[in-house]
Amino acid sequence: MPAVRDGERDLTRRDELVISGAALSEVPWRAAAVTGAVVTGADLLLHLAGGGLGLASSLSAGTVALFAVAGGGAMLRRGRRSRALRWARRNPWRFAVVPGAATAAVVFVLSVFLGGSGMVGGAFTALWHGAIALGLTGAAGMAGGRRRRRAG
Repeated sequence: MPAVRDGERDLTRRDELVISGAALSEVPWRAAAVTGAVVTGADLLLHLAGGGLGLASSLSAGTVALFAVAGGGAMLRRGRRSRALRWARRNPWRFAVVPGAATAAVVFVLSVFLGGSGMVGGAFTALWHGAIALGLTGAAGMAGGRRRRRAG
């Protein structure tokens, strides 16, 4: 892992991805998985109530919830002080690229193989789901940063 120092500004994009990956190792995966499962189940129930199945759509919504809670939870979690998490907290939008990209990758596979939307439709679906996860993760990091500045 590249050295992460306070105030370090000359990281390459590859370094940022490696640091973001290291920060994701401290994610509250249990809470993220439970949230993803609840969102998937609720969305599936809504589809069933409307007369359809929508399995790929429900799993995609759950994937967004999973990675948004994982990324946001890593930045908001108290007691964790690794250098990678400090970097993620100082750079929430750069960190949010990894959960957004992970969401897009999973949703693309779900859309193409379960949703039957083809490559172009799957790519479009993956992009907007990834953008939502990126936005939620970055917003959580920004909110957490404001909270820490007020408290400290």
